[in-house]
Amino acid sequence: MRTRLIAATTAAATALTLAPFAAADPAPVTGVELNQPADQVIAVEAKFNLTSDQETAMRELRKLRGDMWDRNVPFDGVPLRTAAAKQGLTSRQAYVDAAQYDAGLSRIALQRGAEAAKFFRHQRPYNSTCTNNCGDITTATYKGKAAPGENLHSVGSMGKAMQDWGYGEVGALVRANGQFNSGNGHLHNLIDPRMRAYGFASVVTAEGEASVTSTCSVGAGSDRIEGAQNTVLHRPANGGEKPSTTPKKLVFGGGGSSSSPREILGIIATVLTVLSLLQTLYRFAEPQINQFLGR
Repeated sequence: MRTRLIAATTAAATALTLAPFAAADPAPVTGVELNQPADQVIAVEAKFNLTSDQETAMRELRKLRGDMWDRNVPFDGVPLRTAAAKQGLTSRQAYVDAAQYDAGLSRIALQRGAEAAKFFRHQRPYNSTCTNNCGDITTATYKGKAAPGENLHSVGSMGKAMQDWGYGEVGALVRANGQFNSGNGHLHNLIDPRMRAYGFASVVTAEGEASVTSTCSVGAGSDRIEGAQNTVLHRPANGGEKPSTTPKKLVFGGGGSSSSPREILGIIATVLTVLSLLQTLYRFAEPQINQFLGR
């Protein structure tokens, strides 16, 4: 299966962001501000588990940051340990421990996941009712706080996303001497010594799936959404879409399934391949079987 992943960060990523926005109604469930009125949304059934995402992502993040410290990879033109020391992180443990999970940023990640599942880009959907900032990801605020750093993956699996965002980009980071670019931006966001707060969400909706990391130098709150959830999320209506609060139904991959649609498709493809091989083997063995049975 072909997957897509993109990273974004801004010059403000190391500071608390208070983004101006219009008609900032909070989305149900996530509590994250929409960029247009609450009646200008699309409702979609969705499933997610932020508790599981936290466990997976923080385990992988700590491992990744420890390994990158040991390798002392380049970061913004200098060795990582040098960059970390500038932020007061002078030991491996201090650098690893500096990255902390943030429930508020995870709410932002979840909201952005619901949006990216349909529109996979570092821009929020919006229509003509949005009059200020509109597509800017920093309009996705929780209690006035935004996440200017963002990783997106087109698969709703935090384990796969963390692997692709991290170790999959080490070579590109080294070749760029640690400078942020499209080939290493996810890894850059994850190991940035200035980043102290991380939120994570993998979500499967009636429109698709996505995994998101939202990052900032400070957190956005401690209000958690616990455990596995099958609920309705709301995203801004885009362009000429007709707003609707009647939820689009999550059918494929729903019903309590723990696998994403892409994972289920992979399982189906494997089963079909096995059946095809068995059919080929039977055709090869059929004459011998018939002879053995005396036909």
